[in-house]
Amino acid sequence: DVRMLGTGRPFVIELLDPKYPALTEEQILSIGQGINTAFGNLISVNLLQQVDKKDCDILKIGEEDKRKTYCALIWSHQPITEESIQLLNSHENIVLQQKTPVRVLHRRSLAIRERTIYSMHCIYIDSHHFKLKLSTQAGTYIKEFVHGDFGRTQPNLGSLLGIDVDIVALDVEEVALDWPPKS
Repeated sequence: DVRMLGTGRPFVIELLDPKYPALTEEQILSIGQGINTAFGNLISVNLLQQVDKKDCDILKIGEEDKRKTYCALIWSHQPITEESIQLLNSHENIVLQQKTPVRVLHRRSLAIRERTIYSMHCIYIDSHHFKLKLSTQAGTYIKEFVHGDFGRTQPNLGSLLGIDVDIVALDVEEVALDWPPKS
């Protein structure tokens, strides 16, 4: 339910015991076209290329260090004012304590993770909606930052505003990582 915009999300596919140790440019292009055709407008891939192990390590190293940029539509149960939205714009480098969210506990270990919201910019839409633009540390649970996840994320947008808020739509606009490596 989250759209990935911009240049997309970096990923690696590892081929175990491949029939051929290297793929040709044509084979790689064909794989990309096959993925794009199979999934229509739901998923598309680009810039596929063969990389070695050291290039894959860039992704692992970047998991904690990279930044992500998001845009979200936020809904408030109580009426909000333009002034309260502008107050949020003064916050930067907010350090969060995020317990593993309820929605992912079945696949992730219970832990408290410290993550940073580097910048936040809000745009008032009406008395119950505003647009939220964030630049965050990779690994930040954005939905939980917005609604607080039953107090499991502190601080959260609701606690900063002093009202209950929820997320209507979320887009990842950019993953700031130089990937794939230039071939």
